[in-house]
Amino acid sequence: MKKPMMAMAAIAAASFSAPAQADVTNGGFETGNFSGWTQTGNTTFNGVQCPGPSAVVDSGNCSAFFGPIGSIGGIEQNVTTVAGQEYRILFSLMTDGGNPSSFSATFGTATLLSLTNPPASPMTDYAISALATSNSTTLSFQFRDDPGFAFLDSISVVPVPEPSTWMMMLLGFGTIGLAMRRRRRTGLALLA
Repeated sequence: MKKPMMAMAAIAAASFSAPAQADVTNGGFETGNFSGWTQTGNTTFNGVQCPGPSAVVDSGNCSAFFGPIGSIGGIEQNVTTVAGQEYRILFSLMTDGGNPSSFSATFGTATLLSLTNPPASPMTDYAISALATSNSTTLSFQFRDDPGFAFLDSISVVPVPEPSTWMMMLLGFGTIGLAMRRRRRTGLALLA
């Protein structure tokens, strides 16, 4: 009975094919700089700090800060994607409540988040889904914060499994569960 269960587990695992991962380079700014990113627009008062774990760092030791005055500035990176694949874009953002200030995040042509004069907030995690329309998608973060700084950290792009993939995986695990239940009943009947 053990061999059939192992075979069913292998079938279930094979039926779950994970979509291609979109690798973000230096998503936590742990290099201590913007390597992997292209700075855009007004880059005055933008940088990376590494104070270690603190209120302005979501994970690791570093985070990026942005304080362009009078105009927009930020960072962008082209990530390898699969056209037609849905991705979940994750990042952490801290705003200071300054006015005027703004923030926007885009993935290709999709606007993920757009804030004007956002209130002060602690480091907040965001997870927003968007569809890739080509094999290379630009991930962009734009800021303006005349009186202070906004902080960004923990950026990643993760594929969202297709519903059919989830269904195959659930069916596979259900089959394994039924086999285990049958084995348990058979074992109990032998003990009686």
